[in-house]
Amino acid sequence: MTVLNAIEPGESLIVLGPSKAKNRGGDASAGSALWPEPMLRARAEVLARSKVDGGGLRPAWLRYTGNFYRNVGGALGEAAASGRLLILSGGYGILRAGEPIAYYDRKLKLGDWPPGVLEDAVLDEARRLGAANVVTFVSASADYAKLIRRIPWDTSEIGGVLVTIDFHGGGAQVEVPRRLAQAFGAWWRRSPSDYPPGMVTDVLG
Repeated sequence: MTVLNAIEPGESLIVLGPSKAKNRGGDASAGSALWPEPMLRARAEVLARSKVDGGGLRPAWLRYTGNFYRNVGGALGEAAASGRLLILSGGYGILRAGEPIAYYDRKLKLGDWPPGVLEDAVLDEARRLGAANVVTFVSASADYAKLIRRIPWDTSEIGGVLVTIDFHGGGAQVEVPRRLAQAFGAWWRRSPSDYPPGMVTDVLG
């Protein structure tokens, strides 16, 4: 039995990774990003050093088209509509699902961001929503998982759960995000029999 069975999606903050593959263009209007000033400053500095296309904005959850996003199905739109979904981003740091963003190309490098800025943003968002837990679905090997692991869960009232996939065969760049999408969809629908093989849930803190 996985710890996810005891965690309600509607009472959690959900965190997903981005993808290198993205839709270009867009017609969303820019809004003011309501994030703490330190993160907005760091975001501006990182974006200034990134490849950013000025061809229009899209809500963050509709920008990405990688294997996770192609396989996740309707659970993604439902989670985005709930207002309880964040997406990690190499260019933007932390994104709310509906936040309008440009097409960009930058992988998350923790060294790009001042220590604590992204970690605090995740915890602050969880507190704002009254979420008891933050549940993250990302690849185990990238900086996205490292970021979530280094949040100070042990000194926070928020619980942290990291969901990754243990997979060592060929085609991991396709299979790992596909299984993460399956894991997220199964949890969102409360259908534990649909969890994929190799799913690992780590309780943090």
